[in-house]
Amino acid sequence: MKEKKTDHVVPLKNAAFAAFLAWFLPGLGHLYQGRKAKAAIYAVCILGLFFFGALLASGKCGVARCVYISMSPGPGAGVRYYYFAQVWAGAPALPALVQYLNDPTGVKQAANGFMAPPIQVTPGSRGYSENEPSIDNIRKKLNRRFEIGTLMTTMAGLLNIFAIFDALYGPVNEEEEERNRQKKLEEKRKRQRAKRRKGEDAAEM
Repeated sequence: MKEKKTDHVVPLKNAAFAAFLAWFLPGLGHLYQGRKAKAAIYAVCILGLFFFGALLASGKCGVARCVYISMSPGPGAGVRYYYFAQVWAGAPALPALVQYLNDPTGVKQAANGFMAPPIQVTPGSRGYSENEPSIDNIRKKLNRRFEIGTLMTTMAGLLNIFAIFDALYGPVNEEEEERNRQKKLEEKRKRQRAKRRKGEDAAEM
């Protein structure tokens, strides 16, 4: 898709700030740069993918249960590596950070378990019952919706990385690329002509 250009260059404004905005809310960085078409595409596609995945992983066990932070390597939820990709979706994934900082063990389950970590089994704990939001119970209640929601929210975060780089560096300037290609081609031809002339001079001697 072609961007509106001024003197064949997309005005990136403050590119670093635009990249931050693109991370914080997909599409916002491009809107700041005046690239409204891309802003709409990124916002609809990335946010739509993230929210639909989070909605799939919701039920009686809580809301958006596929997005959470867990750093416990022992029994229980384990280390949630998927969040390192999900967090690139920006603000929509940040409630998980708030929940983790509020209670990393998952015992409190504030806000109906919205992006809260599953309850952890810690040394000296009594374990958990069938009605408590352990990772096993959450997976059992949501079934494959938990895995699909995880994949969709993870993909949304990974896709937004491309959007962030686009906000930071801008699109490829096709005309400039063509000029550089022609310049390199001309330099190559000059070297070839100089080489031929040198060969002819040597032959005459």
